[in-house]
Amino acid sequence: MWWAGFETVTWTGEGGEPTWYETFAGEAKRGFCPICGSRLAAIDNDISEIGINVTALDDTSGPDLVPIHESFRDNAVRWPPLLPGTKHGTAG
Repeated sequence: MWWAGFETVTWTGEGGEPTWYETFAGEAKRGFCPICGSRLAAIDNDISEIGINVTALDDTSGPDLVPIHESFRDNAVRWPPLLPGTKHGTAG
């Protein structure tokens, strides 16, 4: 799963804003498409950005969508190479 962080988001499309569920009480919530149930977004209380699942974006070709962290690197499958220039992220 590939996430990108944004300060603000404008929800478009049929379903509008995701349906939110608190996944860790007082710590985080996740947003799901109200039509199909796909995981779209995450909000962690200690981070100012909203995390958007990049596959939910209409356009993923922007130069600002360059990976900077890889979570769970040590558990990754071995056949694709690690992303050059990324840091080992601790968040999942």
